[in-house]
Amino acid sequence: METDRLHTTRLQLGTWAQLGEPAGRVRRAVFIDEQQIPESLEWDAHDPVSHHCVAFEGDQPVGTGRLLPDGHIGRMAVLASARRSGLGGRILSALVDEARRRGDTAVQLSAQTHALDFYRRHGFVAQGEVYDEVGIPHRHMSRPLWGGALSRQDWREPAQPGGASLRQREWLPARGHGGGIYLLHGLGEHSARHDALAAWLCGRGWRVRSHDHAGHGESGGRRGVITTDDQLRIEAGLLLADFERALGAPPVLLGHSMGGALAAELVLGAGARVSGLVLSSPALAIGLSRPLSLLVSVLNRLMPELALGNGLDANALSHDPSIVRAYRADPLVHDRISPRLLSWLEQAGQRARHAAADLAVPTLLLVAGDDRLVRPEGSRAFAAAAPAERLSLHWYDGLFHELFNEAEPARQRVFADLEQWLMAREPGFSRA
Repeated sequence: METDRLHTTRLQLGTWAQLGEPAGRVRRAVFIDEQQIPESLEWDAHDPVSHHCVAFEGDQPVGTGRLLPDGHIGRMAVLASARRSGLGGRILSALVDEARRRGDTAVQLSAQTHALDFYRRHGFVAQGEVYDEVGIPHRHMSRPLWGGALSRQDWREPAQPGGASLRQREWLPARGHGGGIYLLHGLGEHSARHDALAAWLCGRGWRVRSHDHAGHGESGGRRGVITTDDQLRIEAGLLLADFERALGAPPVLLGHSMGGALAAELVLGAGARVSGLVLSSPALAIGLSRPLSLLVSVLNRLMPELALGNGLDANALSHDPSIVRAYRADPLVHDRISPRLLSWLEQAGQRARHAAADLAVPTLLLVAGDDRLVRPEGSRAFAAAAPAERLSLHWYDGLFHELFNEAEPARQRVFADLEQWLMAREPGFSRA
């Protein structure tokens, strides 16, 4: 039921003139009828000048909240039948995003004390003493907002001996908190395909850096070919270490698909220094049959750099047709893979699953339940073996491979889960 609600509920943002009637129905049910707050105290002069968010199931409003001109969030209410489904978090995140879009540097609210933990999970910090408001104990809470305009820098990293010249990209927030995220992209694509994700991260104060793997995007090398088994690991490890030096602290490492397998290998096999690990639809099992695996092994010995079609179906990337069209039209996307690269990918996933028990950094594992490009069972095996206190697993039934590019409203849910996890990684973050 909770999963169904997350997929079917839609959010609408607007003025009181547009949303006052449905917002008022929810507030009346929660505040006046349920909490017995006097009606004369519920309606005020802030409603006409505030930005409102209403959640609908079909045509029925089930949740609401408002954002005042001064950055206060209030009147957060969800009907009893819709609680414990993550809906309140989605409404709150939508209002925070609206504050960020209009340039607010912080948001604040007056929280009922029973809801303090909910707001803490969304980055709010309690301040001052408990006080009474409409006969209910409250506490003031606030959350700084980062971001604003961002800039992107592109440059070419000179080739290492025996390696390729690599295209690097960095996205810089106008106002950041000092934390950084290094992003590793998937097979056949390139780092610029993650512009939207990087911009979203910059909007939350993160400095983001990435590179196109050898044989991908604007980097050198034959398409889909690596020259040694450890080429991707060595090159990514060097660039990750460069980013750590630039930051002055270990970054969060985010790997998608093939980049997820590479990220796991860097952390579990190469001992890369990171403050956290995010694996998005990681290629921890690619589903090669035994005969095909044997054939790949033979080809890897005889013709390791033979470029073959990778067989990936673009229709299985996302339920959003615009994402599929853009992927197919992208001149930097290719469909090549060599026996050596395929063999490394299969073995990297195996090594990650076998080493999962040694996981020593906070890790967020995001898995597409209907992934048709990698086997989600590989992630399930990894999660089962990893220390429970280190791993946060989010399994999205029915979603396709590119979780950050999925159709709405599922995409909002993925980003909300990522945001909640990242808050604890922000420099200076406090749960007090």
